[in-house]
Amino acid sequence: MADIELVIKISEDSYKATCNGWMLPPDVENVVQGIKNGTPLPKGHGRLIDADALKNGWKNGFHKKIVDALMDDAPTIIEADKG
Repeated sequence: MADIELVIKISEDSYKATCNGWMLPPDVENVVQGIKNGTPLPKGHGRLIDADALKNGWKNGFHKKIVDALMDDAPTIIEADKG
């Protein structure tokens, strides 16, 4: 069976409980829901980078306009965490 790379969102408490091997029923449910609602990464994906940081790192000018255009048209795999 093939592996799947998955991005999940769970509570910090559930993460710590899972890492420590002491999961309580709420933690188990939180992790299961995180997996069910997870975002599978596409097979053969390249590096995952912070595109906003890349865009903000360029100075004004011709190169910035090219980078901005490329990044704005690139597909989004995982939405930004604005929190």
